[in-house]
Amino acid sequence: MEIELDKTEQKIVDATIFLLDKEGTNGTTTKKIAKKAEVSEVTVFRKFKSKDNLLKIAKIYYSDYFLEKISDIFTNYEDTDLESLLKNTWWKLVNFLDNNLDIIKIALDELMSNPEEEKIFSKFSDEVLKNLTNIFQEQIDKGKIRKINPSAAALTVFSVIVEGIIFWKFESKVSNDDTNKYLDDFLDIFINGITN
Repeated sequence: MEIELDKTEQKIVDATIFLLDKEGTNGTTTKKIAKKAEVSEVTVFRKFKSKDNLLKIAKIYYSDYFLEKISDIFTNYEDTDLESLLKNTWWKLVNFLDNNLDIIKIALDELMSNPEEEKIFSKFSDEVLKNLTNIFQEQIDKGKIRKINPSAAALTVFSVIVEGIIFWKFESKVSNDDTNKYLDDFLDIFINGITN
């Protein structure tokens, strides 16, 4: 579902996402949204009818945004060696997640609540896993790696990226040098294994 927003609606949706990140669903009121978006509360209701509808539209809008950006990450990747390909993909994903931490936090919070709703993070992770699986399958088909379960390889890489982001951004601060070293070590283990 693609959502088109006018300039005012975009300001309101952006304010909503900002406040959801800072204050959670209960702390995000239409009054606060209106103030942050620099519009009247009446405008919020005129544009979105209710807070619940606004939250739903904001999540759908950013879910669509995520999927579009993920598609961009995985298009036109260079046909290089697996290590370079994974390193490039890793950094694109890390930068994307880093630049969208507010949405990631909302998506992770959403995983814990409302199990019946379609989740932003689920759509995002499904798209990443599908693309990573395709990369591994292409590498198998070209004879560049041995025949493995490409879905398991994709899940392994994606899990390490997400866990790394959560650890680095929400638990502690590390430099890009530390992240580079971690990535090099992970890829060495992933590509070369742990046995002598």
